[in-house]
Amino acid sequence: MPPTPGKDAVVFAPKRLRGVAGLIAAALVALTFYGWFALPREIRVLFTVFQLLTLLAVLAALVLVVVGVAASSVRADAEGMRVRNGLRVHHVPWDRVHRVMMRPGDAWAFALLRPEGDDGQTPFTPDLDTQKRHLVGIQSHDGAYAEQAVAELRRLRQESLRRSGRGLPPS
Repeated sequence: MPPTPGKDAVVFAPKRLRGVAGLIAAALVALTFYGWFALPREIRVLFTVFQLLTLLAVLAALVLVVVGVAASSVRADAEGMRVRNGLRVHHVPWDRVHRVMMRPGDAWAFALLRPEGDDGQTPFTPDLDTQKRHLVGIQSHDGAYAEQAVAELRRLRQESLRRSGRGLPPS
């Protein structure tokens, strides 16, 4: 049974990246505090409140970037994809997706997009100017999980196009 809008959604998120990001964030915090307490007390008292807040803000920014990248995901249903890359979220309907792919050597999957306003009836040939949506939530180093995710996105796209009567060739 094909997924219905808002139901039967699938979500893909990087598995290894999330584990590594957690370790990196914890290491950054631990090393920052270790470095602070490794300083002699007579040096630590020379820091102003503003300098301490600046150091903590830099630490928070680094941890936010690491956690933000690890929060990447792809949620797909019958209507399209919700792609979260870091802190940005993009909504891509299936009729804009020309192809979902992950070639050998790619760090993550991506979707080739048709131009905005394309009626879907005119032939479309991707070239170097074709807009891409990187799917950072599907990391190639996750191996078979990533390949299954790409196959599932292709299947959902095909089902959506079939239901809309467009019947494009498989990607």
